[in-house]
Amino acid sequence: MTLSEFRNLALGNCPVVLLEGRRAIPPPEAAAARAFAARLARECVRLRFRSGNAEGSDEAFSAGVAEVDASRLQVIAPYASHRRKVRYAEAVYSSPESLSTVEEAAITEATVAATPRNANVVYKRTGSPKLAAKAAYLLRDTMKVLGHSGQFGPPVCGLFYVDLSDPEAGGTGHTIRVCRQHGIPVAFQDSWRHWFV
Repeated sequence: MTLSEFRNLALGNCPVVLLEGRRAIPPPEAAAARAFAARLARECVRLRFRSGNAEGSDEAFSAGVAEVDASRLQVIAPYASHRRKVRYAEAVYSSPESLSTVEEAAITEATVAATPRNANVVYKRTGSPKLAAKAAYLLRDTMKVLGHSGQFGPPVCGLFYVDLSDPEAGGTGHTIRVCRQHGIPVAFQDSWRHWFV
């Protein structure tokens, strides 16, 4: 995705951009992700940004947005009390616990469709605290893409910091697959880091 393509996606009424990625990110890369997010927030004043409240890339991107305007940050956490000590008071938070029964069923099916090998984890989550904890992260990752209620619509695109040798690994990979299955364009750091050079 080029900067011009991104700007075309970001023309709508308060569009949302998903900013996230790997937990393991070297400090110089985290600083670059933070600076990139801050610049996006400064230059694209109608954008809102969504992340997952994880350490690493999510934290770096969110810090950049918060430097400019934390009220434009939407965070979907795996559970309501997730990382409370590193939250922004002005940001809007949600988690799978806030889903209606109908929304939860739709998120569950989309989660399994994106990563079928996790079907047992998701479908059997109510019978095991261990599975419930793991499923919460997967459902959160799907929620970030599909959104829920009027307040959390789907994003126009996803900008990710990934392991370029295996971008679809782990939870980040799951989120990327959900994006692709739902027609949401994605870009990795080998693309977006050159937008403002």
